[in-house]
Amino acid sequence: MGPVVITGGFGRVGGLVRSALLAEHRLRVVDRVAGTPLPGEESMVADLAEPGVAERALAGASGLVHLAGDPRPHAKWEEVYRANVALTRRVLDAAAGQGVPRVVLASTVHAMGEYNRPEHRPVDPAWEPRPCCAYGLSKVITENLGRLHAELTGASVVCLRLGSTGYPLDEARYLGMWLSGRDVGALLLAALTAGPGWSVHFGMSANTRRHWDLASARKLGYEPRDDSEPYAETAGPPTVMICRIFDGADNPPAQA
Repeated sequence: MGPVVITGGFGRVGGLVRSALLAEHRLRVVDRVAGTPLPGEESMVADLAEPGVAERALAGASGLVHLAGDPRPHAKWEEVYRANVALTRRVLDAAAGQGVPRVVLASTVHAMGEYNRPEHRPVDPAWEPRPCCAYGLSKVITENLGRLHAELTGASVVCLRLGSTGYPLDEARYLGMWLSGRDVGALLLAALTAGPGWSVHFGMSANTRRHWDLASARKLGYEPRDDSEPYAETAGPPTVMICRIFDGADNPPAQA
């Protein structure tokens, strides 16, 4: 079995999941920025947007976990298109050419952000996407690129709409969408076991205040173990406007 390639592997989420993935897979970490590999990892410092790089990165791979991208809800469309849509298309084309059988794409809860209202809860990942910002829209498009990839190649493609992971849990508005470091590793391991075809799932911990339906993720074999509730007493009010994923008291107006 070849290695699982993890793009953006030295980034925020990659740093949380690599040790968990290494327990079951060889890893090849690909990132534009150099990092410190864990024992047993291969690493490749390169820009996947450059011609031929994605093909080299995926040569002989048994799986792909695509984390590279721009995760900023306030980013401009041109920025997220280049970093999320165009790059994902390039990486998927390379995966098809290299015959990679398993793909996991990091999506975001922002793809369904307009449902983050009391009248819609709990939110079902099977509903029609309703992104709340350009970032969320870019991930809706990458999910559909993944679906096309699965249909054209027969590969397994799992899209994970990740909640808040790798950030301090210091604001109460994130308690319902928190995803712990331990749980995100377990989620990715479960996604790498999926059979052929395309699917999309929410990725959150077992939060008491969660209103995102995890039933489909549990069918992958994901069993979240952590809960954000111990942080509830110290989590404070919102400090800055994020995007329309929050409204009212949970999203203060931007300061002039």
